Amino acid sequence: MTFTAEKRHLFAATVLLGHMAERDRTFDVLLLGSQAHLQELLNWLMVRKLVEIDDRSHHYTLTAQGKEKVRLFTLRYQKLLTYFDVFSAVDLEEGEFALASFSRFKTGTSWQDFLDHDRWEDLRIPVAIELSADPLELIFAHFMQEGRFDFDTAAWELTLAEGLVWQEMEEILQHSVTAGDLSYDDVSGSSVLRDVIEHGFILVRELCDEDPEILAHLARWSPLHDGDSVPADSSSKPFWQEPWQLPLPD
Repeated sequence: MTFTAEKRHLFAATVLLGHMAERDRTFDVLLLGSQAHLQELLNWLMVRKLVEIDDRSHHYTLTAQGKEKVRLFTLRYQKLLTYFDVFSAVDLEEGEFALASFSRFKTGTSWQDFLDHDRWEDLRIPVAIELSADPLELIFAHFMQEGRFDFDTAAWELTLAEGLVWQEMEEILQHSVTAGDLSYDDVSGSSVLRDVIEHGFILVRELCDEDPEILAHLARWSPLHDGDSVPADSSSKPFWQEPWQLPLPD
């Protein structure tokens, strides 16, 4: 799987919207210097009515719809990480999830030492693929969380439009564990992942036991064998199967 031009535009435009919202940033329509690299992205966003040109200042500014998209994506990527980060460190032999032990550690250093043990496998990408989520969006969500888009460096506009960051995301995907890597004897990798997913989502329930939205969603799409504590929601499919979009207006 690689970035299509449209998906790359989607993610880059989402980053730019977030930057404009968080720093109350506008851009002169002349787009001087390295800002000229934003022209294609800003045009793409204008067609979608997420950015407009202010008649008085002659600057590209966020519209109300653009601000709302920033809010929705922030909520979305935080939800993605809530559901999928539990699979970031799994001991397949012991059936153990590192995140289950997080509360035992008092410092970030001791926690990182625990994660550095060879027994842990990062299964976020194969789990995402097994659940028909977009693995590139999951990687993108992590890049957003980690602040990988640095707006204080010179010519950040070129990095956003054409930088190696997008290639790096593809390389992470290409070098991740696959379902085929997890098969053994007569047991398929998909069967292994389904077992991991079931137990991982049980842990998500425990970690989010005061979040009725998450509990209701899991009750619909990953029900416990002995019943759930809250009624299932009415969603027609898991939210992670609904791709992030910045669609054209009707």
